[in-house]
Amino acid sequence: MVGAGPSGCYTAYQLARDGFDVVVLEKNGTSNQPPVCTGVLGVEAFERFDLPRDSILSHVKDLHFIGPSGQRILFCPQEVQAHVVDRTMFNEGLKRLARQHGVALREETACTGISIADSHVEIKLSHNGGSGGSGGSGGSLRARALVLACGSSPDLTRAAGLGVIGPYVEGAQAEVQMKDFSATEIYVGRNVAPSSFGWAVRLNDGRARVGVVTKTRAPHFLEKLLVSDFLRERIRSKGRILRKIIPCGRLERSYTDRTLVVGEAAGQVKTTTHGGIYYGLIGACAAAETLKRALRLNDFGARILQEYEQKWRSQLEPELQRGLLLRKFFERLSDGQIDKLFSLASKDGIMELVQKKARFDWHGELIASLMEHTLLRRFRIGL
Repeated sequence: MVGAGPSGCYTAYQLARDGFDVVVLEKNGTSNQPPVCTGVLGVEAFERFDLPRDSILSHVKDLHFIGPSGQRILFCPQEVQAHVVDRTMFNEGLKRLARQHGVALREETACTGISIADSHVEIKLSHNGGSGGSGGSGGSLRARALVLACGSSPDLTRAAGLGVIGPYVEGAQAEVQMKDFSATEIYVGRNVAPSSFGWAVRLNDGRARVGVVTKTRAPHFLEKLLVSDFLRERIRSKGRILRKIIPCGRLERSYTDRTLVVGEAAGQVKTTTHGGIYYGLIGACAAAETLKRALRLNDFGARILQEYEQKWRSQLEPELQRGLLLRKFFERLSDGQIDKLFSLASKDGIMELVQKKARFDWHGELIASLMEHTLLRRFRIGL
C-alpha cells in the first residue's frame, strides 16, 4: 500500500482485519503539516464506516449561499448534515485503527518506482521524504499486490502503466479567527472563485476555515475573499494560506495486473465540491473486497482486478457525471446570470425541491431535478 491517507489506511485495515499481511508506505511523518482540506464529512460517512469520532470539531447544519451581489439563499434542514474534523487527528485515528489490526506502517518512506512482474510487484523505496527530500535509496520491497492511494502522484500511476489523471483545479485555504459566524457560508461569483466557489466553515473557539477552489491562482482569489465585504469586518486574524492541487478528472482505468489505484489518485473525488474523503472510502471498500478475492484465489491478473473498477464506478460514476454537467453549466454563467439564478431560487417551489432532494454526499438526484424544473429549464435555454 502506498499512501497512509484515509483511502490507504481504510483499505489496509479491511485487509488486515481478515488476516492478510499489509505494509503501508507513507512518505510523510506524523510531524508534517496537516492536509490542506476543509475536513467536512457527511454524517453518512460516520454511519457507514469505522471513523474516528474524537476528531470531530464542529457540525454543519445550515448553509448560506451568497451570490455576487450579496443575495443569500438559506438551506436550513432539520438535521445536522456533516461533521468538521481535525484532519491530523482524523488521519492519525485511521492509522491507529490500521495498526491495531496488524498493519505495518512505515512512515517517511516513499515509493519512487514500480516494476510489475509475473509473480510480484517490486516497489523501490527512499527514506526521509523520498527523492525530493534529503534521504537516499532505501532498497526495495516485494509484494503480491499493490494499492496506490497516494493522492496526486502522476509519476506512480504512469509507472504502473495507467497514465495520468487530469485536469486539475487548485484549492487554497487558511484558518482564521472570526466573529459573528454561526452557519457555513458558500460564496459564488467570478470575483470570488471563477467557475467554482469559496467557503467559510466554523470550527470551535471562534476559529473557521476559509478557502476557495479555482482553476488557477487559488491563493490570489483567497486573499481577495478574505478582504471582501463578505468577511473583512469579521476576521480578527488569519493563518498562513496553504495550497493544494486537486484532480477533477479520473483515470481511464484504475487497475492493472497486481495493482489498484484508490481515492484521489484514481479520481474518486466529488465533481461538485471536490471533496475526496467519502468517495475515497467507498473506493477503499471496493478495493479491499476485490483484493480479498484475488488473495484467496492467488490470482492478481487484470481479469480479476477489473472487478474493483466495476464496483466503484457502479456506485460513483452516475454522481460524477451529473456533477460534471452542473459544473460545465455553471462555468458559462456571468455574475449577472448567477444573481438571476439566486432570484429564481425563491420562486415556484425551487427551495422546496432542494429541501426534498438534497443529500450532502449524493447530488445527482437534486441536479437532475433542478435541471428539469420549468423555470431553470427556461433559464438554460436562454443562455
